[in-house]
Amino acid sequence: MIDQEAQDDFDRQYAESMKDPLFALDIDSVKSEYGDRFMELRTIINQHDPISLLDIGAPEDEYESEVKTIIVQLKDDMTQQQVHDLIYQEFLRWFDDESTAGPKESYKKLAIDIHKWMKK
Repeated sequence: MIDQEAQDDFDRQYAESMKDPLFALDIDSVKSEYGDRFMELRTIINQHDPISLLDIGAPEDEYESEVKTIIVQLKDDMTQQQVHDLIYQEFLRWFDDESTAGPKESYKKLAIDIHKWMKK
């Protein structure tokens, strides 16, 4: 059984995170708005598996929260570096720090692939 203090702490953190408009976006609404593009981006991120979660058995939808917050911020005129910066910032947002997200350099190939995908 979870202790009440831990539950209260979780509830506070969750409530605080929902003040962030990107966290608070409804994933089903974003999927509906972006359609196939959402799933295409998820596929690219899954192929790179930047946190290696799929390698250890996480479900295929593991990175959908990151896809949600990335796809709504992508702009057609972004440079590859801007895409790289955005992706890394979002993984830091979702995974708290570099010790979990890994170094920024490890996202470079993912950023290249996303930038190419954006130009299609």
